[in-house]
Amino acid sequence: MIKKVFFSITLSFLLLLPVNAIELVFSGTPELLFPFLTGGSEKYDSLGFGGMLDTGVALWDTLNVGTTAGFYAVPKMSSSKLRESEAKNVFFVPVGLKVGVTLYPFSRISFSAGVSGGPSLALSGSAIHYQPWYRADASFAFRINPSFSVGLSASWMDIQYDSWARNPLLQGVSGGVSVTYRYDTKKSTGSVSATAECDDSVFPLIASIYKENSFGNIYISNDETAEIRNVHVYIRAEGYTASDIECGSISVLRKHKTEVIPLIADFSSSILQFTENGQIPAEVKIDYELLGQKRTAVSQIIIPIYNRNQTRWVDPAVLASYVSASSPEVMEFSKSLVGVARRYLRSGLNRNMQFAMYLFEGMRQAGIKYEEDSSSPYDTYHLNLETLDYIQYPYQTMLYKAGDKDEVGILLISLLQSVGIQTGFIATADDFIVLFNTEISENHIDNFFDGSDRVLVLDDGNVWLPLSMKVFGEGFINSWYKAVEEFMAVTEAEEDYSYVDISSAWTYYPPASFSSGENVALNTSEKKISEIVETDISRYITAEFGPQIAAVQNRILKEGASAPLYNQLGLLYVRAGMYSSAIPVYQLSAKMGSIPAMNNLGNIASMQKNYKEAMSWYQKVLELDPENKTALSNLNRIQSELKNE
Repeated sequence: MIKKVFFSITLSFLLLLPVNAIELVFSGTPELLFPFLTGGSEKYDSLGFGGMLDTGVALWDTLNVGTTAGFYAVPKMSSSKLRESEAKNVFFVPVGLKVGVTLYPFSRISFSAGVSGGPSLALSGSAIHYQPWYRADASFAFRINPSFSVGLSASWMDIQYDSWARNPLLQGVSGGVSVTYRYDTKKSTGSVSATAECDDSVFPLIASIYKENSFGNIYISNDETAEIRNVHVYIRAEGYTASDIECGSISVLRKHKTEVIPLIADFSSSILQFTENGQIPAEVKIDYELLGQKRTAVSQIIIPIYNRNQTRWVDPAVLASYVSASSPEVMEFSKSLVGVARRYLRSGLNRNMQFAMYLFEGMRQAGIKYEEDSSSPYDTYHLNLETLDYIQYPYQTMLYKAGDKDEVGILLISLLQSVGIQTGFIATADDFIVLFNTEISENHIDNFFDGSDRVLVLDDGNVWLPLSMKVFGEGFINSWYKAVEEFMAVTEAEEDYSYVDISSAWTYYPPASFSSGENVALNTSEKKISEIVETDISRYITAEFGPQIAAVQNRILKEGASAPLYNQLGLLYVRAGMYSSAIPVYQLSAKMGSIPAMNNLGNIASMQKNYKEAMSWYQKVLELDPENKTALSNLNRIQSELKNE
């Protein structure tokens, strides 16, 4: 009968198994039984023997569920004194269900624990009795291979008598050897594999960000014969990656399980060779340990690539990657234009502003024009965050001598950055505005501008000038005024606009600095550029200093001539770079005994390398004020320079 019960339980259990059960577990534990916990009068000898056989299935990695059956022989107390007709042993046959867990703290060590129970049969001679039983067991085992393990087990057993509890027929502990065999119903390939899924194609423009930012997932599947440990996943693409980069690691991956690792890659500059959308073959290298043995698996994947000019306007700061301040053609062009600027530089005017004028007008004089891109117009594409836009690199704008608003702006930004001028841009609905830092403090606006109406003061406290690419062809001054007008209209209408500081954006989107190596030398005329810039400077002086000069001149007419007013007028002329106008005004003030005017005349003469005249003015100052620090310092400087010549 007990056999029928066991087979009935086993069959019922097998029928209830989920279809995805993948591992059957068979475990036998021959052991010695110590029934010393049995209550009441002493019934048994101090030692019995027997064992259990467990049959089950491993579910959810660690949970084991199945049937169990056993046999134990326990000698009665003083069995040697019993008559031959009397039974000397009690035999127990427990059957039932078991639930347990198995853990793997180390690759070859397993720990198992479980509880079981069910009906049991007790036999002593011709006497038979049925009763419930309970058991709790634990074992440590050494894994010989993924299927076989051998270890030590210990358990507590309670067989009741006419009761569910508190009336044990036998109660004690046991210890023995455990032998376990695991049969995998799902075929193992004996390998580890990887597949990849990309969120989107890779943008070559921003290839460097993929070293730290995931662009998809890698799925690592374990089809080895056991769990794998210390899994390290690397990605490489020959010819397109600079190094094998570790995408992630997994401490333990169970058999027939899959884990997800973020897909990252250390792309090299070779990826910028993609002129069309394409794909690159890549390898996922998986280093892991199987039962302490180190292994490596390699899987092939495909990474889709956009062409090098494509991007999306999801984050306008991505345009910073197009800025190529260090590319050879940009540096060569900016160097030639700034070289011209240095020969005509006006010391009284802002240096960055003059450099910007020469770079801006140099682009125009070289024949570079703003032309709307018919295939991907800026006005439409930059407002659609999902559309792929095609944007030229600076060398392409120089090569084609044309570009849309953003492309001309990117070239201008590249030129400005290449000579150390900080830049940014504002993308409005129908304009692309380039900003550059004059490095003029907010507190000194009045020294260079007639108020703050035509400048922008940013968070750094400096004055920045905006330039509109919509009217790029109309020259620096018109571009400046149009940008101010456009910005004021946008802010007054409370329209959305994006401001991007290039230096800050480079933190997230480093420059691609792409150059094809083609000859993009641009021909310019120093004479024409200097004439155009001189016109720009004249317009700037008239607009920014003219009102202030006129105001002081009117005061002189109304209040009469005085040294302070002449000095104020002379200072305005100096700031405007109008030294020929400043000298006679300072001379009038000097005749009135103005020491500041004499020092300023000495400074102008010194700057013009007319050292004798400069020394004459400083000496006149010292005749009136022997302790004048400005005159003493400048006189000593000139004398030192003359000695070194």
